[in-house]
Amino acid sequence: MLREAGIRPTTPRMTILRAILDGGHRHLTPESFHQELVDAGHEFSLATVYNTLNHFSEADLLRRVGCGDRHFFCTNTKEHHHFYDARTGRIEDIPDPQPLIAGLPEPPPGMMIEAVEVVIRLRRLPHS
Repeated sequence: MLREAGIRPTTPRMTILRAILDGGHRHLTPESFHQELVDAGHEFSLATVYNTLNHFSEADLLRRVGCGDRHFFCTNTKEHHHFYDARTGRIEDIPDPQPLIAGLPEPPPGMMIEAVEVVIRLRRLPHS
């Protein structure tokens, strides 16, 4: 899988990819995933985990999702959008059918729209 994505399959990268795949669909933060790896007995630095997650997202093995000043790495790589609760820090996929996006502007000359990502911020209703 790494070779197909153009990534050299080093032992740390293979270990990190295996942990991602074994964990099923989820939204990772570098810090929580680093702790998960440490708890499983792997001794990677947080910088290694962060760099590897970014490298995997650049190769479309993960999706990087920005929510304000936080970033998550989504293991679901198909096109989809997210709900985000800023109070709890919880992010989840919007189930299909996905929202329709209309009226996008023309990109600048020489550019094309690669993707459109919608993050719907949620807030709990009063007295709920």
